[in-house]
Amino acid sequence: MPTPFFADLVRELCQEGGTGPLTPTGAVPGHRRFAGTVPPDTPFHYAVAGIAHTAQWEVGLGRIDASGRLVRDSVAASSNGGAPVDFAAGLKTIALTVAADWFAARDADIAALAAEIEAKQPLSTTHGDAGTGANGDRVTVRRGAGWVNIPLSTLGFRNSDGFHALDGPLGAPGGSAAAPAISFAADRDTGLFSAANDGIGFATGGAERLRLTSTGVAIGVATPDEKLHVAGSAKFNGPEFPRIIFLRDGIAAWTIGGSGTPGDNSFNLRLNGLPPFLAIGTDGALRPGSDNSFAIGDASHRWSVVFSATGAINTSDAREKSWRGDPTAAEMAAARRIVGELGFFQWNDAVVAKGSEGARLHFGVRAQAVWAIMAEEGLIAPATAGQSPDCRYAFLCHDAWPEERDGDDQVVRPAGYRFGIRPDQLTLFLLAAQEARLAELEAAA
Repeated sequence: MPTPFFADLVRELCQEGGTGPLTPTGAVPGHRRFAGTVPPDTPFHYAVAGIAHTAQWEVGLGRIDASGRLVRDSVAASSNGGAPVDFAAGLKTIALTVAADWFAARDADIAALAAEIEAKQPLSTTHGDAGTGANGDRVTVRRGAGWVNIPLSTLGFRNSDGFHALDGPLGAPGGSAAAPAISFAADRDTGLFSAANDGIGFATGGAERLRLTSTGVAIGVATPDEKLHVAGSAKFNGPEFPRIIFLRDGIAAWTIGGSGTPGDNSFNLRLNGLPPFLAIGTDGALRPGSDNSFAIGDASHRWSVVFSATGAINTSDAREKSWRGDPTAAEMAAARRIVGELGFFQWNDAVVAKGSEGARLHFGVRAQAVWAIMAEEGLIAPATAGQSPDCRYAFLCHDAWPEERDGDDQVVRPAGYRFGIRPDQLTLFLLAAQEARLAELEAAA
């Protein structure tokens, strides 16, 4: 069936009546005339709608003859029950349009064509359905002007290298730890599954072993708090004692682990590749990384209590000392005065926490009083407020620290200082004074 002529916005007025040809008299505003738009004697779909007599209408297939009139060749639908309408004279419109039954006929034609094409395909829907496929199955497809059979195993598709290539994202169901969405043919309960939104679960033996989320990697927990969150034990193994390196902005900072020296199996803590600060030997001894190089605590970070089964050992090898000898008279005088400063005291913070009756009594000296006595005897410079004093005598200490701020530039520890003593050396100094005093008394007896 030839396709009727189509054109947009073709609509004219008409005054004639009857069942015969109708003469258009001029275009409706905003539309075009048939003359100059529709070739003469070329079929097109028309629609006539009464304006003066609104109950009269007709659609069908017609043409414009050589005189410019609409010839109504066939009627598709009308107000006269599908028969030609005997239009009354009066104003009406004639339009180039498409009838609904023409669209319906085209739909029917397309459906019939699809059925014909389907009937010509080598595949058939008359066979029984199968829920799964096998490698030996074949699918028949069109290739050029002929047909070929392709093994089902090649679809998906497998390239010439034997790999199954996917030309687009792979979509899989969520799955579970017991039945991962992506698994292995011989190990169905091992693979990957969707553990949560933005989370991939790794399962073995039907149980989740590891989870990767937008926060980090979780082992033994569902929601990691850090980039790596392990609930349980972790084991590190290697030909040498392995290390864990902590980086800041890509630069190595702290390292914990083996010494890196063959034969040395100690556990070390070091910073920025420097010699280790701290080491634990295979005998369990906790020691500094190098001899006589590091302190335990400082003036602003003190240990509260040290528990030990025996006393501290201070090395005192004569080979490492430049000996000066006996105390001077001024030093002896200072020592005798310091003895007079010995007494009981309570720590202020203990009094605040426990009260004056609950705070324990300690025995010793006040470092500033010892400092003042030494200065008065001309042995050291006096301690001056606002200055960091200096002292040659090791039993007197003064340590200061700078202000400390956090990442938000807030002060977390104000700058400060503390006086202190080395009790062992001060005690021996006072013993020397006592011995000198006893010697004087014995000599005078």
